Amino acid sequence: MTVQSTSSCPFCGILTGVEPGTIIARNDEKQFAIIKSIHPESVVHWLAVPFEHQESTEVYEGENSARFIELFEWAVKETKQLMVNEPHLEKGFTLKTHFGSFETVPHPKIHILAVE
Repeated sequence: MTVQSTSSCPFCGILTGVEPGTIIARNDEKQFAIIKSIHPESVVHWLAVPFEHQESTEVYEGENSARFIELFEWAVKETKQLMVNEPHLEKGFTLKTHFGSFETVPHPKIHILAVE
């Protein structure tokens, strides 16, 4: 599977290298990545995203619930491994997602935030 993107999605653009952005971790086999948020809500704010595009996290979870759970589990595992090189994660981290109108960028994602 390759990145299934839409030209207007900034996350798809980052994953394909068309848009600037920082990829923290990438797994081409699982087709998941962790990218740095450009609008951080915490000293560490990353986003776990699948390569495939969907118009919202809610739709993605509804149509691909097993894959959404796999993304969540992968995000936890990867973040735990990345804690070694990120001192701001020493106190722990929070994972969260948005459903409904609060989701501002149309692409499935799980937020990874340092506990402050």
